[in-house]
Amino acid sequence: MQKTFVLVSLMGVTILAACTGDPPELPIQWTPPPPVEIIQLYQIIDYKTNALGEEIPEWVNQYESEGIPGIERLPQYADTYIFISELEGTNFNALQQWSSGFVLSKDCSRLVASRIQERITKTVSTYPEGEYGRFFEALIRAASNAVYSGAVQEGDFWVLKQYFQEDGVSPDRKVYNFLILVSINKTTLKLQINEILNTLGPIALTKPQTLSVNRLKETFFDFF
Repeated sequence: MQKTFVLVSLMGVTILAACTGDPPELPIQWTPPPPVEIIQLYQIIDYKTNALGEEIPEWVNQYESEGIPGIERLPQYADTYIFISELEGTNFNALQQWSSGFVLSKDCSRLVASRIQERITKTVSTYPEGEYGRFFEALIRAASNAVYSGAVQEGDFWVLKQYFQEDGVSPDRKVYNFLILVSINKTTLKLQINEILNTLGPIALTKPQTLSVNRLKETFFDFF
């Protein structure tokens, strides 16, 4: 069964404007244009359980359309944080070896640390090292080295995507996408991350950085 999806990416565009007539008396402040959406159509033309006559799992469809937040909105995952380990390529055997080599105790640390870093970087007003000083680096290092209890490898899946060229009709490339689904109970993970947040130190910070770190600790899971 084929499913059609649209891949949307953002790309900055530089616009040059030619002016005629007398130059303005005051300099014009240039404002960057908004990102331009680039849409590429693809279809899922094969998948792991296709030969068995089974449908694509709901969590895979949610991930394809809405990302991790889409999975976390499913009733069965309402009380969990979801993590996806993902790899794309054209060599099926190599990707299968990658999937078979997934080690929950090791790879979960990488997934959690990556989500912690993403949570921080998407809410800073400048850049993490400036706003949080050495606390940021120490936090990511500690999160990467931690072993998280309560992690469950829920399953794995692969899909084969047929991408199309700009006309939406002409075939472009075929890519395998391998996914590994990991879940951790929200309360369990919050306790472990709070332990990391509150036991780092001593770290020399400026007063503004100290205020930023304290605010981060208070609101961390609002944006996680």
